[in-house]
Amino acid sequence: MSERQTLYERIGEDNILQLVDDFYEGIAEDNLLRKMYPEDLLPAKNRLKLFLIQVLGGRQTYTDERGHPMLRRRHFQWQIGQEEATRWLQHMYNALEKADFPEKEKDEYWDYVYKAALHMINK
Repeated sequence: MSERQTLYERIGEDNILQLVDDFYEGIAEDNLLRKMYPEDLLPAKNRLKLFLIQVLGGRQTYTDERGHPMLRRRHFQWQIGQEEATRWLQHMYNALEKADFPEKEKDEYWDYVYKAALHMINK
């Protein structure tokens, strides 16, 4: 395996898609976070899939369809504190625990989402 491979290539798109599906199972049941999402979770789920594919080194469909990710700016409309970030991370951790790819890649993925979640805190 080449060290030049992106995290996207090492994890694989199918695993990323499954990870997001598993993550949203938790979001759907979370009373604190669920109110930040539209009634239909599918569009948000699809956006996260495209976003992760792109930031992990895959195709640039997210930017092609939505413009620059501007992650923090796109989330300013919601009050995100430590509790919300922690809950979001808990659902991502639970999804990652189910994931079927190597621990090294799980650690690298976790490092990215952990930093991103903390970056979203705006209250």
